[in-house]
Amino acid sequence: MKQILDHYCASSGQKVSDAKSSIFYSPNTSVETKVCEALNIMTESINDTYLGLPAMMGADRSDCFRHLVDRVVAKTKGWKGKLLSLGGKKVLLKSIVQVVTVFTMMVFQIPKNICKGITDAISNFWWGDEDDHKKMHWQAW
Repeated sequence: MKQILDHYCASSGQKVSDAKSSIFYSPNTSVETKVCEALNIMTESINDTYLGLPAMMGADRSDCFRHLVDRVVAKTKGWKGKLLSLGGKKVLLKSIVQVVTVFTMMVFQIPKNICKGITDAISNFWWGDEDDHKKMHWQAW
């Protein structure tokens, strides 16, 4: 493998960065440590991320994207929605909260339950829901 990487580097003029490289192995691989030592790179677990996106996804995709809902909820919890006008809420939601999810949604098709969780968090901020009492969410019909 090292010879293949060296040949690639010589042919393309590019260099493989050992610090940024990693390998993912299936659970039944026996030569994992030997390959990593020979190539001087680390192994990657299924929970690792790259540029904030999941590097690998298992059967349950909801677990991979649960952090999006958590980030949206965390962003909206810190703001005092009742002190802002509707225009102020709209600016905050568009400039901060929706930006959190855009990059991931451009790369992956996220599960519907994650989309619903994000929509619920945005609605709760917009309409002013709090833990102790719920407000009515208007819906067009």
